[in-house]
Amino acid sequence: MKLGLCEKCGLPTDACYEIRNNQVYLVKFCKDCGRTASLVTKDARKWRWKRDIIEYKDPAISGCDLNCKACDHQLHKKPNTVAIDVTNLCNQHCPICLAYVDAMGFSYHPPIEYFEKIFKHFQNQDPRPNMCFFGGEPTVHRDFISIVQMAKDYGFQVQVFTNGLKLADKEYCRELCALGIQVNFGFDGTKREIYQVLRGDNSLAAKKKAFENVIECGVNKLAVITTVANGVNDGDMKNVLEFIHQFSDHVSVWGFVPLTPCWDGEVNLDPTTTECVERIFQKLIPEVEFVPTGMMNFQVLSKFFGRQTLGGSHPNCESATLLVSDGTSYNPISAYLHVPLSELLVRLRKLDKGLASRANLLPSRGIRRFFFDIRAIISTIGVLGGALHVSKIFGNGSPWPIALALVDMARGVKIDRILANRTRCKNMLTLITIPYEDQGGLEDARLHDCPAVFAYEDVESGGIRTAAFCSWQTIKDEKCRKIQDHYDRLLNEGEEKERVSVSGA
Repeated sequence: MKLGLCEKCGLPTDACYEIRNNQVYLVKFCKDCGRTASLVTKDARKWRWKRDIIEYKDPAISGCDLNCKACDHQLHKKPNTVAIDVTNLCNQHCPICLAYVDAMGFSYHPPIEYFEKIFKHFQNQDPRPNMCFFGGEPTVHRDFISIVQMAKDYGFQVQVFTNGLKLADKEYCRELCALGIQVNFGFDGTKREIYQVLRGDNSLAAKKKAFENVIECGVNKLAVITTVANGVNDGDMKNVLEFIHQFSDHVSVWGFVPLTPCWDGEVNLDPTTTECVERIFQKLIPEVEFVPTGMMNFQVLSKFFGRQTLGGSHPNCESATLLVSDGTSYNPISAYLHVPLSELLVRLRKLDKGLASRANLLPSRGIRRFFFDIRAIISTIGVLGGALHVSKIFGNGSPWPIALALVDMARGVKIDRILANRTRCKNMLTLITIPYEDQGGLEDARLHDCPAVFAYEDVESGGIRTAAFCSWQTIKDEKCRKIQDHYDRLLNEGEEKERVSVSGA
């Protein structure tokens, strides 16, 4: 038996998965509210395959009580990504969103000192986490440029999730991009009617202008983020892919947010799941294969493959695949492999597990560590060599690109940079699903090991607390209201002291 959140009262309760007609539901058994069920996926076969390929077994005993209001997630899982809600102010009023002023019922825009407390809290974590800014729309916070600059001054890598509209102002766009950040740019399709349905406006032209500004201003990294709604923009994904390919030198990630029913009001849209998104691309691009991002979380081999930004460890959390540009269009990574992507990752995970068991017995530096690293490189090359279609990747000409690639690998250069610099795979695009879970789909095993958190100030204690990434929506309104009330009170007290001081003078 698992734990889930009752959809009526919101409290933790016993839960289990049920499969009906190839659909998976999370069923909750609340002693007060009775039995409720939430759709998890419309493809039970793929859902099960992800568990099998990663050899996942649900824990016998729950390590998470789903009491997110009282929990501090960082105490049992060191985060690799720290998300912060900057504001609930927004320059759009999307009918599918509950994260702006009108929906939340109050205005949330904490002062810059609030953010500095969070940066100070995480500045000494090793490795240092990425900072991701959310909203509302973070760019409408009056101090957002200063907030980003402060995060960079503290040494963090920074990402901003934005609808992009503020970036249509070229001067603002240039100032923000100059800070060396990753822009995660909301772009739902290439047709105006898509934005009418999902965003309630005609923002396509402004978004395209902003997108061009971001490219021109030389942003550090650029990702496209698309909310996928069946019957609205699922048929437009081919056009979006072609649009992205025009900027393949700049866009490295295309993220998808499945549409979960978390809205109020008269919204008549069919919910989508991670597997719905995958199915769209399996029809669009033959041989594409999505795998759980947890398969890409390595210990020793992270030296070569890098760390996942959000990648959850649970098999039914995020999923991802890779596309490679041939200069004309994108092809699935399978075109460059002798084996399925999942099989290659299984082999790499097995190697990484064996290396990690030996690495734990060695010092972090010294001659023994040096020879261990050499063996790790050789073993990794062996696994890759047996799976990669070398002639397609390097061509049939000079052996020098292969030799230089091996030297780069020995120097610790990440695989994506080696591919870009030494092979025909100049531009790669990661496709990744980013499921923002609604309350009905949350369960204890998925949250317990999540490496991504939302951070906030506990204004009663003055400390910095965290919530697992997908559970933040269940406590967000209450926590943000307390934070705003706290800083409003401090502001009023400061203004009162100033008036008293002036009148006394």
